[in-house]
Amino acid sequence: MLFFIKPIARLLALLNSNSKPQAVAAAIACAFLLALIPAGNVLWIALFILTLVFKLNWGFELVFIALFKGPVIFLDRFLEPLGWKLMNISSVSSLIHKIDEIPGLFFLGLNNSLVIGGLVCGIIIWFPVFFLGKILVNLFREKISPGIARSKIVMSIKKAPFMSNFLNAFQQFSGMYE
Repeated sequence: MLFFIKPIARLLALLNSNSKPQAVAAAIACAFLLALIPAGNVLWIALFILTLVFKLNWGFELVFIALFKGPVIFLDRFLEPLGWKLMNISSVSSLIHKIDEIPGLFFLGLNNSLVIGGLVCGIIIWFPVFFLGKILVNLFREKISPGIARSKIVMSIKKAPFMSNFLNAFQQFSGMYE
């Protein structure tokens, strides 16, 4: 029974951890950028590896990549025409062709309109998603989390015998992130 309780406790501990809200917000913004780019090319892998260099919350990045990847499929019908329009601009087209001529960079997939549309849209939206994520993390930590902890439902759930496993796991992982 503990096999599914520990990951949930780890995620909640991570959200309430002492990590800076900027690290969580950066992870959310990078996850959104990566979700907009199709995952089957070298550009996605290179950007993912690049995010591992920066000081952001990697656990949240992985969780939010998984969360964003599903709904982003519905944005593809907007991203692909955007990429197509950008690729038909002569300066952008010549830049892409020059990059593709460099050995090894052809595999970045920049000649794909969906990749270009997702990359440009992700870069444009990165800062708004970052600031929104920072606001939401602060709101969760200051207002929502204490309110949930004091609610009658949570107090009654804490008394249930099966919840002792979850609470022990949560305390174990929350101590790890302090």
